[in-house]
Amino acid sequence: MNALLSFLFFLSLFSLSFPLPLEREVLGKTIPNFEILTEHGKSTTLKEISEGKPLIINPIYTKCSSACPLMTQELKKAVRDLDAKVVSLSFDPSETVESLRKFKQVHNLPSNWVVAKGKEELFKSLSFSYKYNEAFGEFEHPNLFYVLSPSLKVSRVIYGVSPSPRSLRLATIEAKKDEVGLGVFESFLLRCFRYNPEKGSYQIDWFFWGDLVGGLLTFIVVPLLVWGKTIKRFFYQKILTFSKL
Repeated sequence: MNALLSFLFFLSLFSLSFPLPLEREVLGKTIPNFEILTEHGKSTTLKEISEGKPLIINPIYTKCSSACPLMTQELKKAVRDLDAKVVSLSFDPSETVESLRKFKQVHNLPSNWVVAKGKEELFKSLSFSYKYNEAFGEFEHPNLFYVLSPSLKVSRVIYGVSPSPRSLRLATIEAKKDEVGLGVFESFLLRCFRYNPEKGSYQIDWFFWGDLVGGLLTFIVVPLLVWGKTIKRFFYQKILTFSKL
């Protein structure tokens, strides 16, 4: 366990050594409907993959031996039962259909999870930078996940190699609220948590819970104070009537 935490910490430091796309640069920005090449050798668009659902994009490259495989496995665990589409999107120009297909097979990704290759313009629109390091034979890149709305508007950027299921779920709910009507439970769930940009995660909105509890107490206490004697007298009379039977 300690070894895993140390490894995650190392990857985080390595990621931070490369410029992170600032959320203010991309949040609310609508990404053009770029064409991408999938593991099936077929050209398609982001909207075709989305199918009217939130879209999670994880920039990777298939030859990566450190962060990318770990991000893929962690994302695979985090998106279970999530109503969203997922794309592992490679920025490596040398990527082939065979390498994309092999990546999907090695990681045993589900059929609705697309592994694809994107063009440089797509990553520029996401403010995602990367650079090939000749000395190490690896790409330097930040580790993160984008959550897009069905209309391809960037709703959230989640940093790190291991996204929490709660953060992804709330991010996808936020992503679809502008285009798709939310249910009562989803609306309540989204209201209970607030995104903290400093920590990059969703946290309980204690102000909301304080207002909610205060409102409930007022709803309960005030009637008791106003009608307390009347209610007490009513039950007392009922008890007397019952005891005479």
